[in-house]
Amino acid sequence: MEKSQIDDIDAQILKLRTALPIWGVEANDLVELARNAERAAIQVDERTMQRVRGLIETTTGWHNTLLYWEEQDAAPGLSAEIRVLRGSLDAMRKEVAASARMFPS
Repeated sequence: MEKSQIDDIDAQILKLRTALPIWGVEANDLVELARNAERAAIQVDERTMQRVRGLIETTTGWHNTLLYWEEQDAAPGLSAEIRVLRGSLDAMRKEVAASARMFPS
């Protein structure tokens, strides 16, 4: 893997590390909203559903990027970091998708 490509990946990973906690809070909020909506049997407004779709779309895009990077010939340390980040994203995506299924339709 070329140095410029590694530098670009490192810069993108830094952005991803910064965004992950923010997305985690968003995912937790959406899970809580889903549980409350399910208990109250109320319909969720369109803004909430847009938040769900937006978070799923964003994390899916990053997941695909990480998969692509993982397929490249990266150093073992970078490959391990990519796998850890992808695992975190996968867990978050599953939580958000599960919460979306809980919203009454």
